[in-house]
Amino acid sequence: MDYPLLKNHLPQAIKNVWRKTNILRFLIMLVIGLVVGGLLFFNDVLEGILLYMVVGYFALTLLVLLISMAIVPIRYRYFRYEITDEDIIFQKGFFFRSITYVPISKVQHIETEQGPFLRRDKLMELVVHTAATTHKIAGLSVEETLHLRDQIIEKMKEAKEDV
Repeated sequence: MDYPLLKNHLPQAIKNVWRKTNILRFLIMLVIGLVVGGLLFFNDVLEGILLYMVVGYFALTLLVLLISMAIVPIRYRYFRYEITDEDIIFQKGFFFRSITYVPISKVQHIETEQGPFLRRDKLMELVVHTAATTHKIAGLSVEETLHLRDQIIEKMKEAKEDV
């Protein structure tokens, strides 16, 4: 069965943000492994099973980095969104695909967020809050994010007037 893709996707620059995030996560895990490994080494207990566990930790950390870097283009291809008069629609996933419809009338508030990697690439994140959960569209251009925020706020006002 061919899974339909929504029409709006993120800018290409989000791939760089995801790569930087993967590298930062890898570096943090690497430092943690070096600290633990160093403590074990200086206490003369880094032998036998502990040595294999530390080596396995570093191998697993590297494997996670390689896999996460490899799936960036796939993640980009399948993360889509759309805003209609009634719903905000989020689509994600390659292996486990999902489309989430959030009725405009159920949106409680929306936020814009921008971390250092997004800011550097002139991108922003739109966060949609409902009573039950939070949904994010990360990596939109600043102009697009502000436009979508205003569009959703206007639709929220219209939905409240209809009730």
